[in-house]
Amino acid sequence: MKKLIVLCLITISIASLASAQEKKAASFQTTLSSGVTLTDGNSKTMQANGSLATEGEKEGLGSVRAGIGGNYGESTVDDKKDTTVANAKVFANAKKTITPKTFGSIDASILNDDVADIDYRATIGPGLGAYLVKNAKTALSVEAGPSYVWEKVAGVEDDYIALRFGQSFAYAISPTAKIWESVEYLPRASDFSDYLLNAEIGAEAAMTSRLSLRLVLQDKYDSTPGAGLEENDITLIAGISVRL
Repeated sequence: MKKLIVLCLITISIASLASAQEKKAASFQTTLSSGVTLTDGNSKTMQANGSLATEGEKEGLGSVRAGIGGNYGESTVDDKKDTTVANAKVFANAKKTITPKTFGSIDASILNDDVADIDYRATIGPGLGAYLVKNAKTALSVEAGPSYVWEKVAGVEDDYIALRFGQSFAYAISPTAKIWESVEYLPRASDFSDYLLNAEIGAEAAMTSRLSLRLVLQDKYDSTPGAGLEENDITLIAGISVRL
């Protein structure tokens, strides 16, 4: 637990330091997103989600993105209530420009997922990356580096060195609409058959200057989950985002 507290402080420090650097030269965009789905009848279901993210970029300097998000869902059938989704994540990623097409990075995250029996999974590590495409409408990048992982899954604590390979893509369809996707692969350095895979794809379209409709599909894969648990967890999030 002490290691987790230290990692939390490091994550917050990364975001704070990057924010201070970027605020000197670039404006930040902060977005609050939320959504609720309810059904009633033979079964009752409820799913709610929310996230708060801030990001900024300055050409020639670098970029930062940090935030927190969570999902909760439950279903009731014949008066029996089950929790179907219950997770939360804090993340921070800072990139420092080296050349117009290359950068150094620090990436950190902390995840809790009650349904997947993950008390905590924390990762942090540096990396080097490159933009394969970078212009006003399109950004396609890849990055790689070592990461350290602390986790407690199904009551078992573990910590190990992993390798992190990441890829991200964003495209502005128009001044008011965009799509994006990202993939992150983290194999244990000593055993590549033990790995984590995180992926996201999303789309957003503006309704007003501050309100947007948002649809996001997230996939978390753990090749070695706790006993009796599934390897794959998929979440579809639909809702509204507000620029603060």
